[in-house]
Amino acid sequence: MTTVEKYTQQLMFALRLRDVPGEVIGDAIAQVESHIAETGEDPVAAFGPASEYAASFAGKTAPARRWRWYVVNWLVGFLFGCVLIIGVFGQVRDEEVFWGLHPIIAIVVGAVGLAVYFVMIVVIWRERIKDPRKASAGADSA
Repeated sequence: MTTVEKYTQQLMFALRLRDVPGEVIGDAIAQVESHIAETGEDPVAAFGPASEYAASFAGKTAPARRWRWYVVNWLVGFLFGCVLIIGVFGQVRDEEVFWGLHPIIAIVVGAVGLAVYFVMIVVIWRERIKDPRKASAGADSA
């Protein structure tokens, strides 16, 4: 990993912690990469530490507090995981689960619930970082 790649990853992480929009993150990374490509300078010498440079984009705000979001995410994942595990144990013991339902139903509900939940969190709700140097809609990264 090059110095520029390491610096841009640190910058991206610091900006994400500050809830900076994806378009601004993409613009900041593009500025760093193009400046370093033109000058050959070390990114830390040119822009300072990534966390300090991130503060110039985000202002003096503290990292977002998302404890409610984390609790809800944990609960949803935990509940679907429990349904899946209860279904597996019910299948192994050859017993009915949840109001007389067959354990395979619990296994399917738990597995599908976890899969849909994962797709929603990772794919749909994730804000894309947009590279301003690329015009096409498929130019998103990370």
